[in-house]
Amino acid sequence: MMAALLAVTVPIRAAFAELDLDKVLAPIIALEATIPGDARSANTLGTVRGGTGVVIDGAGLVLTIGYLILEADSVDLLPNGLEGERVPADVVAWDQITGLGLVRSRRSLGVAPMPVGTSAGLGVGDAVIAVDWEKIGGMFPAVVFKKGVYAGYWEYMIEDALYVSPGHPGFPGAALVSLDGKLAGVGGFAATDPDAEYAIAGTVFIPIDALKPILADLLLSGRSSQTRAWLGLYCEEFDGSLRVRRLPDDGPAIRAGIRPGDYLLTVGNTPVRTLPDFYRQLWTTTRPGDHVTVKLRRGTETFSVELEAMDRYERYKAARQAP
Repeated sequence: MMAALLAVTVPIRAAFAELDLDKVLAPIIALEATIPGDARSANTLGTVRGGTGVVIDGAGLVLTIGYLILEADSVDLLPNGLEGERVPADVVAWDQITGLGLVRSRRSLGVAPMPVGTSAGLGVGDAVIAVDWEKIGGMFPAVVFKKGVYAGYWEYMIEDALYVSPGHPGFPGAALVSLDGKLAGVGGFAATDPDAEYAIAGTVFIPIDALKPILADLLLSGRSSQTRAWLGLYCEEFDGSLRVRRLPDDGPAIRAGIRPGDYLLTVGNTPVRTLPDFYRQLWTTTRPGDHVTVKLRRGTETFSVELEAMDRYERYKAARQAP
């Protein structure tokens, strides 16, 4: 990987030498969200969340990673860094499928938007730039080392994720910039090394092409028109099987008596051994409100339970409306 990175450093520098770097980096700004202490996501994601956003239109629309703004009651944009002026913004959308989020500034940021490029043309070995809100100080030459599925234990998966090395320490919401100065992805997650537990191999970026088909829905209704079944059954891959890692306290799985440490064996009548197996089977056969039977193992005993799938949007909506 180091050899590949060294090989792309020269073309990166050459390509960026032809760009107006101040103009390219200006739309990449700091973002800070405040979340109520009783929010569902407060315990896992915190009540003050900072990261990066990218201005993508002339009316102050800012693209970021959705978990930074999930359940936020206030959002500030900091176009000139942490010591600069704070500009209040409103949450526009959070998309549970891609994981992307949008906010809009309440007044002009005085920043030209970053052109939105494409992620489809990027392949393994291609040179890119990963940049956070620190701009020059947060700009890392990098290389795409994998393109494919990313699955998170919290019932999340994206098929065409961009895995980039080296890992960016300020990855939440960071901009992945192609060598023509256009936005190609949004930083989402640390990519761990499968051969060394807890070692960081790189950063997972959500491809910008995932935004394009849903952008109109997000602007009109704050969410995409697609829905996915949610069970609150958070698993991890372990020794060729799926082991229950955690159970949200208001989800269908915990209400059905499933416990951490149980092993998920089937969804419907289909065996599942990996997170992609689980999600593809669930999402292609089940919609929110449907009932689905899952089989599990606890110790030496196997058992089946029927779960009523939920809509994750409705879960957060109900929490906001609770007295």
